[in-house]
Amino acid sequence: MKKQLQKLLTCLLSGILLLSLLVTTPANQLAVKAAPAVNSSDKKACWISFLDIEELLQDKTEKTFRATVSAMYDNVLHYGMNTVIVHVRAMGDAMYPSDYFPWSEYLTSDRSNPGYDPLQIMIELAHAKNLQFEAWLNPYRLSRDNKSTVSFKTTPYYAQFLPYTIEYTAPGGQTCLALDPARTETKDLIVKGIREIVSRYDVDGIHFDDYFYVSGMADQLDIVSRKNNVNALVSQVYSTIKSIKPGCTFGISPAGNPDNARSQGADIDTWLSTPGYIDYIMPQIYWTDVYMTANGAVPMFSNRCSAWTALNKQQLPMYAGLALYRVGTSSKTDLGWAASDTNLAYQYVTAKQLGYDGYALFRYQWLEKEIAAAELNHLKNY
Repeated sequence: MKKQLQKLLTCLLSGILLLSLLVTTPANQLAVKAAPAVNSSDKKACWISFLDIEELLQDKTEKTFRATVSAMYDNVLHYGMNTVIVHVRAMGDAMYPSDYFPWSEYLTSDRSNPGYDPLQIMIELAHAKNLQFEAWLNPYRLSRDNKSTVSFKTTPYYAQFLPYTIEYTAPGGQTCLALDPARTETKDLIVKGIREIVSRYDVDGIHFDDYFYVSGMADQLDIVSRKNNVNALVSQVYSTIKSIKPGCTFGISPAGNPDNARSQGADIDTWLSTPGYIDYIMPQIYWTDVYMTANGAVPMFSNRCSAWTALNKQQLPMYAGLALYRVGTSSKTDLGWAASDTNLAYQYVTAKQLGYDGYALFRYQWLEKEIAAAELNHLKNY
């Protein structure tokens, strides 16, 4: 136990010393590689999840919707960010009038047309405030629990999608639905939906996260087959976007553990070594550098960052997904969140020194929480 405490203290002191050094180092002396022209800015992004939309924007009049979104963007700007990554499809649904998907119940609780175009408003307001706007989609997921499964089954789209839908039991026992990545109909549907967004809306990017083959969905399928199925979609999404709007980026935010990402069908090795798949990678590196193992504390954040850097043979832009939602929380293994209020600042600077081009914070509502204020202010200052 004494050895573990010594290692923990050493790790904490290392973080403090690094931050002290950075305070006195001019920004132009930091070792930061230049990003390709496709996305050359220092991205500082905030994920606005369907959970944020449900809590803050559901069932609003157009006037209230505009005012609330504007205030949310002002909060994003207040903390020095320049990009919003907004959930436009979380569960086989749409936060906009779509020819292919039903209205999202997270936007209108009865899935009705709100009488205005929420996506158009969100994009217009973002651009008016000089924020980049990326449309975030979960390509395969149709539901996440019993309640959302029942909800999706009440839509006429359930019968339409049924021939290429997987119904499965998640690890927690909930019944869930997903489009089958192995089916051509699935790929065609997703690509048509993305073509619809990029053709109709002035989005700056299309964004996927880590929901590919999740636990329970098709556990019998080998990893190679999973990767092949996902790759067929990813490559076609990329080419579709570029055929419509070459400057529109396509990025993916896989699980932060590379082995877990691979097991879910994310062929990160191919994406980061072969052109024609993605414009950037944004791994969800949701650990601190004071992570306890049987052998003591390990710098998990730095280790994961380095692992992803080593994979990036194309030198694509890389952004660190950071766990804003974990700041100030207690954990038996990840001690850093409770031990310090400079985790995010440390992680940002550490990632930059390892060649990353910025970060994204998960997720918006923590910008409004008092427990996160100190962390956010330190991050803004660095």
